[in-house]
Amino acid sequence: MAKGNAKIVTVKFIILFIITTSFVFNYLPDTSYACSCVEPGTVKEEMTQNSAVFSGKVIEIADKNQNNSIQSSADPIAVVFEVEESWKGINQTQVVVYTERSSASCGFEFSLHNEYLVYAHENTGNLNASICSRTTLLSAADQDMQDLGKGERSTEQISIDLTTENSKNTNQLYIYLLIVALFLGGGYITLKRRTKK
Repeated sequence: MAKGNAKIVTVKFIILFIITTSFVFNYLPDTSYACSCVEPGTVKEEMTQNSAVFSGKVIEIADKNQNNSIQSSADPIAVVFEVEESWKGINQTQVVVYTERSSASCGFEFSLHNEYLVYAHENTGNLNASICSRTTLLSAADQDMQDLGKGERSTEQISIDLTTENSKNTNQLYIYLLIVALFLGGGYITLKRRTKK
């Protein structure tokens, strides 16, 4: 009878281990592929296709996977802009735009303190920019600026701090991993006790 119970506990432990492992692997990056873009359209076409068009200065860049041993060129990078002018979709003084880590995954490699003209599309509630759009350094956007004309100044004053947002995400991951460790430890102890009987 004890052997039968031990086998049941072993099977349950293996099932728990498989389920837990599958959840852990969800945190690993997806496979990424080389970027392939269609030539960006005209300023008018890009204005129509994108959710936001604005100029601004990069004041913060946050990479929540920066310290991870496994990284992907498709990891999301959050970029905070101090908005100068807006032509579409932006009414705040600061905005967060996401992009992939590397141009290999079509990410636009923004630099801190540089000014850009950004064409961003909305994806799952976030603004995203890529090298496939007309996004460029503001100093290289003379023709676009001429075609866009005078933009509007943002009226809604906000201040974005990505440090607290990233620490929340990191804390949630640690809590999840702790729960997984407790389940595995509990399953192992239960298995050991059952097999001793």
